[in-house]
Amino acid sequence: MSELIAKQKGRLRNIILWLLWQSPRRGIDIIDDIYKMSWGWWKPSPGSVYPLLNKMVEEGVIEKLDDGKYKITEKGIAEIKDFLPVRYSGSIEDSVQELEGLSEYFKEIDKDKLHPYKERLLNAIREIEKVVLNA
Repeated sequence: MSELIAKQKGRLRNIILWLLWQSPRRGIDIIDDIYKMSWGWWKPSPGSVYPLLNKMVEEGVIEKLDDGKYKITEKGIAEIKDFLPVRYSGSIEDSVQELEGLSEYFKEIDKDKLHPYKERLLNAIREIEKVVLNA
């Protein structure tokens, strides 16, 4: 197998894991989602996706559900943990640091640019405050 093909399969594997981390999907949904994500530049073939899905099931990084959808396992999440957003890492410390960083970011934003998001941000702040006060 050429180095380029090997790299492409590695990317496909990570993209599949990331998509399944978001929600369970059928193979055809994975193909369609990658096509949409790439704005039509890349549509992996069923001949590359389904054998890879089968291999990933055998490795235990995903499982096939009764409804035909594939779901990521804890082993699969561990494989892509470095690619996942901090807010989903499960670490409270990381989440607090992210909030502190966002606070600094919002201090530096031009207030005119921030204004359209004011109500949404205030709602998010109120929700966080409720959770923290009840802790």
